Amino acid sequence: MRRIVAGTLERFVVEAALRLLENLDVSGQPAEATALAPADSQAIEADERELADLKDMWDSRELTTREYRQMRKTVEDRINAIRARTVIRPTVEVLEGILGSHARARWQELETAGNVERMNAILRFLFAAVIIDEFRGKSGTFDYDRVDIEPNPL
Repeated sequence: MRRIVAGTLERFVVEAALRLLENLDVSGQPAEATALAPADSQAIEADERELADLKDMWDSRELTTREYRQMRKTVEDRINAIRARTVIRPTVEVLEGILGSHARARWQELETAGNVERMNAILRFLFAAVIIDEFRGKSGTFDYDRVDIEPNPL
């Protein structure tokens, strides 16, 4: 089990976000992105190949219709379970009005207004994950080296 001081971690992540927002240049077409882990993408691709193989086996009468339907349902259920875990990344519009030198002031306005939903959306747009490593430091201290913030491609 890993533990970390949540308040300090949150301030650290927000500070990283604010530094990024102050210097970020976002251009191009806004589009919704989905965050699917590479292993999940590979699993879906493998399952889709398996579905194609099952269809070929059914077409060549190696499987009965009942067997084909049962096997197809099992594979489709696996695919659907993976897709249900897919995180929808907010679109670039979530950054509107918060980029540049005024990012800190705008963030403070969001905090004051209690706009947690937008703050979370901004963090989800910027970062794919915040990974906490094992504690190796001195007791009672916050070890920043054990925090890895994985950015999203921008």
